[in-house]
Amino acid sequence: MRDWSPRGKKWLKFASVETIAREQLIQSTTSRETKEEMDDNLETKGNWLPGDLLFEVFLLLPAETLCKLRCVCKSLLNMINSTSFIEDHFRQSERVLITEISFHKENIRSPFPLPSDKKNELYFHFWDIHSGKGHKVCMPDTLGNIKCILAACNGLVLAKIAKNGGLVVMNPSTRNHVRMPLGTIGFAQECYAFMFSHFTGSYKVVHLFRGNSRNIRCEILNLTTRSWHAVDGPKSGEFGLITTHRSVSAIGALYWLPQIDGCNHVVSLGYHDEKFLTVPLPISSTKNDRLVEIGGSLSFITHATLNLIQVWILKNGNWLKRYSINRLYDITGFIPLCASTKEIFFQREEGYPLLHIYNFEAEEMQEINFKGTNRVGDLYMPHVKSLVSWDNPQLQ
Repeated sequence: MRDWSPRGKKWLKFASVETIAREQLIQSTTSRETKEEMDDNLETKGNWLPGDLLFEVFLLLPAETLCKLRCVCKSLLNMINSTSFIEDHFRQSERVLITEISFHKENIRSPFPLPSDKKNELYFHFWDIHSGKGHKVCMPDTLGNIKCILAACNGLVLAKIAKNGGLVVMNPSTRNHVRMPLGTIGFAQECYAFMFSHFTGSYKVVHLFRGNSRNIRCEILNLTTRSWHAVDGPKSGEFGLITTHRSVSAIGALYWLPQIDGCNHVVSLGYHDEKFLTVPLPISSTKNDRLVEIGGSLSFITHATLNLIQVWILKNGNWLKRYSINRLYDITGFIPLCASTKEIFFQREEGYPLLHIYNFEAEEMQEINFKGTNRVGDLYMPHVKSLVSWDNPQLQ
């Protein structure tokens, strides 16, 4: 049994978990209390919950709040930073939508004169996937020259810095970030992607680009050594436009649909062997079909007919048809965006600011209006508000 109770105690008052922690957080910034004194003060408040229940209560808090609560005392710091907590919190973390331009500056309103370099702040914008409401969180000033977001995976974001300033890998919820060097530059047709290993909990960045010839070249960035190395690219003819669809990281590999439509296979890049392979599709793809990750597995979502969408799952090298979505109206314009084990999220081909959520159990389709956005297009990507880091093996 875990015992995450401060100072070894076994009880904490349920109704005041976050209240007490926030009080201590304020005190920690205005007094000279030591962490041990904060632990003692936290002990004296009310009755106490079992350590396991404290663990479960904190799992319900958003990542941004948990990052603040880590400053309260050593006990909470150790619990929130533990691999088991990060893993469990990730499994129920809030899924949101972000765009390639989710980072942008806003002017600071102040009645007092401000230095020229302090007149605006950098914010990270995202949209709640169930309500459509937009939110924003303030980011460190050192990230003020971000140009665009290139990829997202498990709560991590890969962004490009303006004027060939390199790359940055960061978690917007924790605000932790690290600079990385750019890959080979000077190519108009290129794409970046995150690759994740479920076995080691580690990450790599993949860069595909097409040179003067028709061949596609590939290089991989090791986030530990912060260095690039070249690998053999896919065979000639396996790819059309490398920027056609976003790649998907699942079951220890990275996957692409290599054509706009009419694909009979997907292209994969293995995390550990770093080799390209092709995997046959169960049926030929259409232009609005997509690959998504569902529960750690690769899924192919295809429009079989005018009002029928099929969800296939890749298991042990074989495709299994898991779900069929039947509607009484035309759904060929519904483009799969992302999915969970309970729901699948579609965007509209026409560009309306609408999101459609299909519940597998209820077999119902819900329409969500996105507030404050002009359209939900291919620039949108799913993001998870998690505590995950690139330098600590997690999610094994």
